[in-house]
Amino acid sequence: MVGQTDSRRPDLASLAHWRWTTGIRSAVSRQWSDPLSRGGLSLIINTGLTGVLGFGYWIIAARLFSTYAVGVAGALVAATTLFSGIGQLNLSGMLMRFLPKAGGQSRRLVFITYALAASTSALLAIISLIAIRIFASPASPLRLDTVRSMAFVLAVAATAIFAIEDNVLVGLRRAAWVPVENGAFGMAKIGMLFMLAPIGTAFALFSAWMIPLILIIPVISLVLFARFLPSADKLLRTAPVDLMGRSDIIRFAIGDATGGLFTQAWTYLLPTVITASLGASVNALYFTSFLFSSTVDQIAANYASPLTVEGAHASEQIGALVRLALRRIFTIIFPAVAVLATISPWLLSAFGEKYVSAAPLLCILLIACLPKAVSTVYYAYCRVQRVTHRSAWMQACICIATLSAVVLLAHSFGLISIGLAILAVQASAGAVSWMALRSALCAVDNRGARQGRHRQRRGGGLES
Repeated sequence: MVGQTDSRRPDLASLAHWRWTTGIRSAVSRQWSDPLSRGGLSLIINTGLTGVLGFGYWIIAARLFSTYAVGVAGALVAATTLFSGIGQLNLSGMLMRFLPKAGGQSRRLVFITYALAASTSALLAIISLIAIRIFASPASPLRLDTVRSMAFVLAVAATAIFAIEDNVLVGLRRAAWVPVENGAFGMAKIGMLFMLAPIGTAFALFSAWMIPLILIIPVISLVLFARFLPSADKLLRTAPVDLMGRSDIIRFAIGDATGGLFTQAWTYLLPTVITASLGASVNALYFTSFLFSSTVDQIAANYASPLTVEGAHASEQIGALVRLALRRIFTIIFPAVAVLATISPWLLSAFGEKYVSAAPLLCILLIACLPKAVSTVYYAYCRVQRVTHRSAWMQACICIATLSAVVLLAHSFGLISIGLAILAVQASAGAVSWMALRSALCAVDNRGARQGRHRQRRGGGLES
């Protein structure tokens, strides 16, 4: 008997392992078969892959280049990212809302977006270079000669187009290509580091970042314009084109861009306000905590983009899509917040012992990610419903309330008051977003029920 029982144990263990692996494969298959989940998971993978490769790039750069070169190149990369981010005018929301149903006008829409983003970003770069020429000292490392200035402007415009390409892929339900594109870029720029290391200058390090980016753009554009956009047009030939008039698109884009600028304003101005109120050392504690919480925020943002796309494809199913997106987001975000909050002292100790004192702040910022996720889904809902002015008002109120609260409270109550102010504002915005979503989705459900009853009555009348 004992021998028989022992002989069965390996079989039982194998059966349990088989069931476990089969269950995981089945769950992954279900997630990947749904367009919304597939898009969200692809963008989450992209966020993780981009972060790892970017971190690896700067570690290798620090070993191959001087500290001076790393500092100057880091400033140039940061400026490039900032100008291209502002210059995109938050057109990603417009692309993801209208590209899925643009039909034969999809190429024109993408070209116009490329041109607007690249030209605006390049203009901001030119203005910054002129300002540096006027106000910076002649010895400033950011004073570039004519050739390098032209290369910097080109890099800013190219970075804007590179980011727009990701949004085009998402809008065409090709989000799985985004981590492929960014993974190739990440590995190529690391390889370029070793090629340009003998030169050793700061601009060589900056070029190692930008040359692969500029070379990848025509490759992805060729795939987009030769394959993905034509195939999307073929699928829509028998479907109604859902592209609005020019004035309607402009109104949509202005609302979305305004909201995005308010969000960028409080995000980027808050460290400046904290530094002015409490000093650079306190801002260092805030900024390291913000790095972790902003990573968690990306989970909701990564699902909001495919939600906009799928809502554009099937606006009548927006209620089910919003509920699915919220379930997917909170299935990931709840455990992430719990784990990060639990290990927050150990995470911060990696930066040094003095950063451990920011653990309570990090926990508060992580909790604030929960209501912020609801607001992020509400912004996507506003894009689907073409009422971006509502989300712009919401983001404007968040910006003003956050900055005002920090200015009033930080000097008197210190670092914790900053976290509590952010949490209070985000909780209020999340509650308003939840009530607005609930009201809108109830209206959608009631309208669908009325239409269903009407179809049943018509069907009954035909049968009688």
